[in-house]
Amino acid sequence: MKSCLAKAVHLLAYESRSILMLLLAAVIVSLPVHAQDTLQVDPQHSFARLSLGSETNALEIGLARVSGDVVFDSSNPDDPVVNLKIMPSDGPRVEYAEMTFASQRSVVTAGGKLLVTGDLSITRVERSATIDVNEAYAGPQYGEPKARTDIRQITLVFSDPRRSAARDGVMQLSGTSSVSRETFPELVGGLAPGNWPTMLVDDEKCELPSTFGDDYSGAVCTGTVVATVTNSVVMVGTAGGEDYSGFQPTATPDRKQATMALDLKLKEVSPTSPAAGGMTSSETK
Repeated sequence: MKSCLAKAVHLLAYESRSILMLLLAAVIVSLPVHAQDTLQVDPQHSFARLSLGSETNALEIGLARVSGDVVFDSSNPDDPVVNLKIMPSDGPRVEYAEMTFASQRSVVTAGGKLLVTGDLSITRVERSATIDVNEAYAGPQYGEPKARTDIRQITLVFSDPRRSAARDGVMQLSGTSSVSRETFPELVGGLAPGNWPTMLVDDEKCELPSTFGDDYSGAVCTGTVVATVTNSVVMVGTAGGEDYSGFQPTATPDRKQATMALDLKLKEVSPTSPAAGGMTSSETK
């Protein structure tokens, strides 16, 4: 009798577990599928304008190339994941800085602006340079770089991404962030005039003259201009006179504030949509 009762209890428990597993599988299958749209930043046509100062004392000190990606999740399109890399140029400099931005959270305002808060990392690099102009001259020789990295949280204010919806797989998105010297002194220090290019050029080709003389003024470069600084300038001295020394900006930055204005061209990447009940590649690691 006890043996029959034990078998009945065992069979009931087995059937209960089977029913529970079937119910769990049904719940997993019924969960909504969260598709993701990844937009890649086109580094050839995306750039940042970097400025120092505020209001009438603001001066655009240089430009930077921008790369990275923006990922929109269909389950929460107002909270995209933004990862950006901001570089001064394709070539080395004696002193320069480079930046990265990684978003932490986002919110859309009543006016449609997208506020993306995250960590801005700025790495300042310094290295020595030796220039020996001779017949075999091929540019300056750089020493080993010395780098220092600082991280602070900032907020980027983007234009309404819904109004900038991708057309033919391309989206234009602009954003800006201003940070005071008290909040992020390393950023203000890293935006030094002369350390960032004042012009970005695609397909740039530079050639050195075949001979070097007293009139040597460097390599001759050609290419397509993508962007240039837009400061108002004034002529110094009299045109053609001995006191003429070219043009200089009308504004002098007060170095109390740093501003970064982004102009991004985003291109769609193949969307990822995991199968129902399945896992993404990151979840399987």
